[in-house]
Amino acid sequence: MNPLLCFHSFYTQYLNRPNGVRFVAPAGTTEFAKRWNPQPGDIVSFKHRGFMLSSNKPKLPTLYRIRTDMKWDDVVHNWNEQIITPNGTL
Repeated sequence: MNPLLCFHSFYTQYLNRPNGVRFVAPAGTTEFAKRWNPQPGDIVSFKHRGFMLSSNKPKLPTLYRIRTDMKWDDVVHNWNEQIITPNGTL
């Protein structure tokens, strides 16, 4: 899971990663949105299916949980950018 900063609440969230990439992610389930109700400034984890090569945005992101055990400074300090190289033939 990847922790990140939440910018909006309700079912769809506007999110910011430590590398500056912003994207939109819906709650994984309506139960998540009702139970946790993420607020602006909350640290959340999300699931995804890889990253787009050109924009570095996650593919099909969904919110997974709220991280009450972390602060934004912890996320930035622990951030490790992975360099993705395409494989295969074009």
